Amino acid sequence: MENMIELKKPYVFDDEEYKSIDLSGLENLTMQDAIDAQKEVVGNGEDQVILYAPEASQAFLDEVAARASGKPVEFFNAMPIAMCSKVRTAVQEAFAVKDQAKDGVVVLDKPYSFKGETVSEIDLSGVEELTSIDVSKAENEVLKTGVYSVNMKNFFAYSCALAARASGKPMEFFTGLPLHEAVKVRGTVNAASFFE
Repeated sequence: MENMIELKKPYVFDDEEYKSIDLSGLENLTMQDAIDAQKEVVGNGEDQVILYAPEASQAFLDEVAARASGKPVEFFNAMPIAMCSKVRTAVQEAFAVKDQAKDGVVVLDKPYSFKGETVSEIDLSGVEELTSIDVSKAENEVLKTGVYSVNMKNFFAYSCALAARASGKPMEFFTGLPLHEAVKVRGTVNAASFFE
């Protein structure tokens, strides 16, 4: 089974012994799950690194793993470092982008359906036409979610807000995208080529 971590020695949590960790739920996570995980970690002040590099934050990775596994975040917080490293790798692989967008068009790995519309690509070339006021409005939309950072471009909520403005699609279209597609969207709306 993909995203099943087999452990060399059992892990005991709450008097229960685990010989493996099932992270197969990573395949079902969406951009909204990543937004909620970022918000949870920023909101409780556990990890300041998330303000600058969210996917490098262990607290964020633990939140994502908890969502994927159905286990409480404390299950991952209490893990020995060797096991933690395996979980970290599995979660980070879920964020890995295989194909980059070309000319601002994100090609999806699988067709995506939203409110009766099915798409296989998302045209985000409209990012080039966004203005400073669009960026300010996107930042304000993110602030309403409770997330604040000096570097908003690392946050999925900000990427959703910019992508919505660039494409004319609602934010909910983007928050429902599978996690690996969400990473493509974030990379595309933050691409340096748009800001030359």
